[in-house]
Amino acid sequence: MRKILSLLVLLVFFCGGLVFAADSVSNRKDMTLRLGMKTGIHLMYATSTPFVLEFPGENWTFGLTYGSGKYSYSYKDYNPSTGGYSTKAQNINFSTAEVTGRYYIGNSFNIPFGYASYKISYPDWVYSGATYDIDYSITQLNYGIGNEWTYDWGGYYGIDWYQGGSKLSDTITVKHKSGTETTTTLAQATKTSTDVSAFAGIFVVTFGFGF
Repeated sequence: MRKILSLLVLLVFFCGGLVFAADSVSNRKDMTLRLGMKTGIHLMYATSTPFVLEFPGENWTFGLTYGSGKYSYSYKDYNPSTGGYSTKAQNINFSTAEVTGRYYIGNSFNIPFGYASYKISYPDWVYSGATYDIDYSITQLNYGIGNEWTYDWGGYYGIDWYQGGSKLSDTITVKHKSGTETTTTLAQATKTSTDVSAFAGIFVVTFGFGF
């Protein structure tokens, strides 16, 4: 439901035309605070649909981003103890937390940057009959290029055409809960968490209202 609402609001902003954001610099300067949401072709934003709190300005904007979400899927697991397959349901939990900034070059063009902490967890992950809790967290520096338009009526709409990331640190926790653990199951559990690298995306959209 939240994703549908996000798409509808995006259509309103985009179809409203950029004519009302002709002087984004002055409009940003007149604002003290703005609230919004972030989405786009980026794993963490697509899954956690984070909320945004920002303090806009003429040349700089600083803010905070936070959100969480869940993705569910099913798969078949072979248990060597029983010699059979069973269908397992798996949840993956995502959490996004960022400290962000933007430096504006002109009216709308800007350089977004920030510090991010992303977390991914696989509760009750099962492989060959062994159950694990897997937690992965990463901190990274984000950077990119984008445009952002601030409207006369208080709304704002930004597109980061590209957002890259450089990993600063990561932490992996693999906890065996039940079943027979072998070197193979442990290796697979560890591999699952280390498959993740620094996150990047394109067409990252931020939208909301300022006051």
